[in-house]
Amino acid sequence: MKQVYIASPLRGDYDTNIRNAVEYCHLATENGVLALAPHIIFSQWCNDTVPEQREQGLKLGLELLAHSEELWVMGKQISEGMRGEIEFAAAHGIPTFYMRNPTAPQYYPISPDGNCLLSESDCIPNSRKENYEGQWIILRHENLAEEHRIPLNQLWLCTHGPGCPAIHKFSDTIHLLHPVDRDHFAIARGEVYGVAKPETLERLTGLYPALGENLTALQPVAEPDEDMSR
Repeated sequence: MKQVYIASPLRGDYDTNIRNAVEYCHLATENGVLALAPHIIFSQWCNDTVPEQREQGLKLGLELLAHSEELWVMGKQISEGMRGEIEFAAAHGIPTFYMRNPTAPQYYPISPDGNCLLSESDCIPNSRKENYEGQWIILRHENLAEEHRIPLNQLWLCTHGPGCPAIHKFSDTIHLLHPVDRDHFAIARGEVYGVAKPETLERLTGLYPALGENLTALQPVAEPDEDMSR
């Protein structure tokens, strides 16, 4: 069972935030992962209102995160402690996923084939500022139906679209082509994590032989300027 670190706010409405962390862990565990939240564990003896004990709780939390396979950031509010956890995960190569709606487990980053889904850490740093045309990009997992939510289906070739440049004037739409089944897809630029790292492509070809057969052969293809959204 994959161990996942659950990050959510603690300060503020303390009791509500503890209940939220319990609910997030419950929902995540019901969906097949070992979900652990520092709020639930270390708050039993670390009082967040006492600076020394808060510091101890934060250190223990990072130690727990270091032994976790993924970081799930729950909700849209990012607290000071959560920012530290996100920075730690980035520095240690721990995949980080953001749950816009943490009480909707149908959007949790769980792959039916057991392979870890791709995240921003699998992309070239700052590649969100690049022109995506002709690039292998990584789609955010939320844009895939649960039964199709596997790493292979997150990798697409961006063929064209007004949203390819980092600064788009009229539309942020980009058009994508899947390397294996040649499926077409049109989506907003913001629904993409970025450009895949070379080592990400190498890892995926090891996981999916069908990808390796198509990746090098497929060249950027100009697509008709029709609406292919679906």
